[in-house]
Amino acid sequence: MSSFAVLPLKSPSLLQFENQLKEHKIRMHNLNSLFKIDRVPSDTHLRDILETVEYNQYRPLFQRLFSYIQRSKTLEQFEFMKINGQSHYLLATDGSGYFRSEKLVCDCCMIEEHFDENNKMTLKFGHNILAGSIVHPDLKQVIPMCPEPIMRLDGSSKNDSEQTAFRRFLADFKREHPKLKIIFLLDALYANGPIIKLLREYGYEFLIAVKETKSLLFMSVKEGETTGETQFHERVFESGEKVIKTTKMNYRFANNIRLHQDKESPFQGLPAFYESSRNIRILN
Repeated sequence: MSSFAVLPLKSPSLLQFENQLKEHKIRMHNLNSLFKIDRVPSDTHLRDILETVEYNQYRPLFQRLFSYIQRSKTLEQFEFMKINGQSHYLLATDGSGYFRSEKLVCDCCMIEEHFDENNKMTLKFGHNILAGSIVHPDLKQVIPMCPEPIMRLDGSSKNDSEQTAFRRFLADFKREHPKLKIIFLLDALYANGPIIKLLREYGYEFLIAVKETKSLLFMSVKEGETTGETQFHERVFESGEKVIKTTKMNYRFANNIRLHQDKESPFQGLPAFYESSRNIRILN
C-alpha cells in the first residue's frame, strides 16, 4: 500500500515520498486513515520488494482496470473514428529507457557499447520498456496498456530488441482484447515489411511516421504528382490580430505504393503533410 500511496499523493518518486514523510509534508496519520498504513518502508526496501514481483503478475491489474473503463463507458470518449461502422481507437506505442548504469548490472540488463571521441569503449547496462497507451487528440488523459519489458530473458546472452518486444506486446494485446479495433501509432523504427505484415495478420490499422528520403516510397509520391495518382489538397489560413500570419498547408495522399524496392515489400497508402510557406503581414 505504501508504493500505491505514492500515486494519489502525487509524489514524483519513491525517494521523494520517503523524504516528504521525513519533512512532514505528508503526515503519518493521513496515510493511516486513507490507506491503513502504520509504517512506511524505505525507498530501498520498497524497491527490493517490488523487484521480487514477476512483471507478468501485473497483467491482471491492467485487464481489470480496462474492463472497468469499458463498463463505465469511459472508453467511448476515446473513440477516434469509425471504420465500416466500428469504433476504432488510437494506440500510441514506443520504447523508452528507465535505468542506466556503468557499474550496476543484473542478469536481465541490456548491454550497450559506447565509444567516446578517442574510440575508447565503455559498457553501459540498462533496462528498457515498450509502453502503449490509448490516446485521443482532444484529451489530455490516456489509458495505459500493460507494458512489455525490453531485456535479456531466460538467461539469454543476446540483447532483446524493441521490435521483438513489440511482437510479444501484440500477441498479448490481441489475446486480452480480441474484439478491440485499434489504429497503432508508431515511429519510423516500425516502417518495415515484417512488422506491417504482422499488424495486418492481427487485423490492426496503423499510422507509421517516416522521414522523407529519396527512397522508393517518396519517389513514387513525386511521380504520382505528375501522373495524377497522388491526390493533394491545399489549405490557406490566417492567424493573429495586428501581426497577420498567412500559412499555406499542403496535404498529399498516394495509395498502393511499395515501402521498399523489394518485390515482397507490402503496398501502402502514404499521407504526407507539408507547410510550404509562411508570410507575415503587419497591420497599422
